[in-house]
Amino acid sequence: MNLMLAVILYFSLAIFGLGLLLLLFLLIFKKSIKAALIIALIGLLVAAAPVGYQYYLSQKAAHEAQVKLEKREKSFNKHERQFLKHIKQATASTEYVAQKYTATWETLIKDGSVTIGDSTYTDNENAIAGEGRRLVAKGKLDDADNYYAIAQTDYESMKDYKTSHNKERLVYAKNVLAKTNAFILAATRPNSTYQDYADDIYKTNKSHVRAIDQLKNARSTAIN
Repeated sequence: MNLMLAVILYFSLAIFGLGLLLLLFLLIFKKSIKAALIIALIGLLVAAAPVGYQYYLSQKAAHEAQVKLEKREKSFNKHERQFLKHIKQATASTEYVAQKYTATWETLIKDGSVTIGDSTYTDNENAIAGEGRRLVAKGKLDDADNYYAIAQTDYESMKDYKTSHNKERLVYAKNVLAKTNAFILAATRPNSTYQDYADDIYKTNKSHVRAIDQLKNARSTAIN
């Protein structure tokens, strides 16, 4: 309560107290109590005014805080939705690259050679390098990294609207970024054997999907 309201309140209470004392005095000596009642009533009414105004101010502040919180939540949800969209696109692009590398490897293992464009390869290193060049030529190899970079920007925007209600989802989103990045690195940068590559893809993808599901479940619970 500000100083002016406090002064009014205490002054009014003093008037009310004076009215009560006067009322008590008049009752004791059996005099007319009308004037004393009026004084006490005026004091009580004036004392109630700053209290009521303070209550109004507190309610107004609470309402404004709630509106502000709802706006922050709405903005967070918007960027979170975009985040999940771009993570999904990064995932699809990563899976596409993984399928191409896997198909090249499996053909080489099965047939002893693989033809990519105008070239035929009989060893793993050159065959995978050839597939990589074909993916680059099609503009597919960098798609996952590009979508991932956009998702990172979405995450930074989510951080700008962090509240006590969504801070847990922000932690989950950070985990999604980490797991998705691991999946992208494993899929788009093959540098081992076919079996190691397949194992890495399986493990990182499984971990990445679990992280996304965790965020989606938390989002669904919060919104519904």
